Amino acid sequence: MNESQISVRYAKALFQSASARKVLDRVYSDMEMITETCQVAEFQYLLAVPSLAASEKCRISDSVFRDALSELSLSMIHLVIENKREIYLPAIARNFRDLYRRAKGIRAATLVTAQPLEKREVDQIRKVIKGAFREEVMLTQSLDEEIIGGFVLTIEDMQYDASVSRSLRKMKNQLMQTQIEK
Repeated sequence: MNESQISVRYAKALFQSASARKVLDRVYSDMEMITETCQVAEFQYLLAVPSLAASEKCRISDSVFRDALSELSLSMIHLVIENKREIYLPAIARNFRDLYRRAKGIRAATLVTAQPLEKREVDQIRKVIKGAFREEVMLTQSLDEEIIGGFVLTIEDMQYDASVSRSLRKMKNQLMQTQIEK
């Protein structure tokens, strides 16, 4: 079974269980926390080290998450560890978040700019996206000075690159393909 099938199956099972118990919103925020925690190098090591017994991994994950996660999310982590699927935990969390957003009619979008935008500008962009897709928008922002100016907007698997750096690359490629005649 490939990685995506494994993570999708666990995520679907968790989604169904959370939905039945009416704790979808809580488990969604748990998955956000798990995603952040899985980016910490020490936690990645905990998940990947094969010599550590499942019971020890469960004990350590309990000490990390006990006060922060719901009982259902902790149970899922234990199940994943006991089935030796802990390396799939970040993908399970990502797939759960995707299922949740789809069920709630929310589009995930990322806006990358060279400089911070004002709140009214961000609200206007959110409004345009909401109008285009007729769904709520969860817009996250990040800064990247390398784009020089403009923006890069990613909505799920679509990307609109209106950055100055892209325009400069495009211009450079056109100039490189131009032949000079005598």
